[in-house]
Amino acid sequence: MRRAAVVIVVGVIGALAFSQTGPIDVRPPEFGTLPPDVGTATGDPSAWYCPWVEAGALRDSAFGLASIVDVDASMTLPSPNPTDEPTVQTARLRGPGARSIDSGDIVRRGTSPGVVEFDDGPAVATTAMWSDELVTGDRCVVSVPKAWHLVGGITAGDFKLELRLFNPFAEPAKVRVESINEFGSSTLAGFENVDIAGRSWVTEDLTRVVAFNDNVSFVVTSESGIVIPSLVLNNGTDEASWPGTGQSATWDFPVTSVPGLVPSLVLSNTGTVGATVAIDLFTPDGPILDADGRIVSPLEPVRINLADLAEPPFAVRVRSNAPIAAVMQAAPDGIFPSTGAASPEEDAGSTEVGDDSTTDDESTTETTVAGDETTDTTLAEGEEGEEGAEPVVYDGLASMTGNPDPLERWLVPGLGTVPGADTSIWVLNPTGDEATVTLSPLGVSSGGSEKVLIPAGTYLEFPIAPLSETGNSGMLVESNVPVSVAVSISGPQGVAFIGGVGIG
Repeated sequence: MRRAAVVIVVGVIGALAFSQTGPIDVRPPEFGTLPPDVGTATGDPSAWYCPWVEAGALRDSAFGLASIVDVDASMTLPSPNPTDEPTVQTARLRGPGARSIDSGDIVRRGTSPGVVEFDDGPAVATTAMWSDELVTGDRCVVSVPKAWHLVGGITAGDFKLELRLFNPFAEPAKVRVESINEFGSSTLAGFENVDIAGRSWVTEDLTRVVAFNDNVSFVVTSESGIVIPSLVLNNGTDEASWPGTGQSATWDFPVTSVPGLVPSLVLSNTGTVGATVAIDLFTPDGPILDADGRIVSPLEPVRINLADLAEPPFAVRVRSNAPIAAVMQAAPDGIFPSTGAASPEEDAGSTEVGDDSTTDDESTTETTVAGDETTDTTLAEGEEGEEGAEPVVYDGLASMTGNPDPLERWLVPGLGTVPGADTSIWVLNPTGDEATVTLSPLGVSSGGSEKVLIPAGTYLEFPIAPLSETGNSGMLVESNVPVSVAVSISGPQGVAFIGGVGIG
């Protein structure tokens, strides 16, 4: 396999000395896990907020649920008329298990953001939405901070960018939305102090408000009450949505591209001083540490075309000496505007994490190694499959928020939700030790648990076999060392990336 080239910024080598000791200890954002006052997910109830859900004449959507223990789940979809009672449906999950709930079976009235509540846990929720011409999906969020960060917006060219503000609570909320681009920051016109009624939502076409921006980020701050924000980007071919997050000193992206798409990383720093950022790539051949390094100035979001650093596919870790927001996006080459040129090539060497990992020849038959033909099924462009079959190349638009921390256990609901699309689980091992990872199917499955070995500083794509019953499947991912997990959905409709949910 080809060894990817290393690209390093000479001007910040000295500043990146922190990479030897790790970034400063900053509390990560609490989306995708329970709030800090709960402590741990085990045995505790939780509510998950899903702002971008729609089921109507042209679109279908589903809630993906997964739980370790027996739980009762309640899905609440507020009415477009806040004075009307919301629509509620309940479901029972036998743990460990997973199932998919078609939101159109609950109510089919177009836009319907929702809330999923569990009476026990750990239990998690995601959403997926699709039509004949698009596919998108998100993790639902569980924490509700006062300030949300949304990066990666584009309002130039053929892009349409929408901001959704969802208030799932009975009390009204008052929020301020600040936009940040290359010209600085300013309060979004019409959102200086906007009211969001209880159990309602507002969707704003930002292409009309902040037009012709190649790279724009937003900060949504609650003056009173709480809202759940989400950005939605459409380029006429596919749609990508991603929720707001907090800020973190580390971000992991286990999936960054699929055949036909080029990964793009967007970073935003809303602090008062520049953030020294390092980008690590994890290829099938091993890690490339400090593949890129730069200073991200306050209030100047930057977009980095990662294909300028190495040839995809690869996983990514972002490290910073100060909290930043980050999002990964993918599209065909040339779709995204170039607003942050890659660093000049200076060194062809690479830094490995730990020693080269080897696999014991006497491993049990249930254990495979990442990179074996049994687990590496993706054909690169230009390669031929069996009997000269053309490689699969996707045309779509995907966006995903990162994982702030690697963990040893992950829940992945909603597998096989989108009809006709391929689904894969991506597992990144960013540590210096070999990871022994057990993937245990939940719900409808065509097989039992599988154990795989992932060498230090690499990743694994684990394709999901076709299901006997579409959508009613999930996965429990367990590892002996901390790993990071995400999901890709790729089909003729488009492409979506969805982060896994760590449970400890």
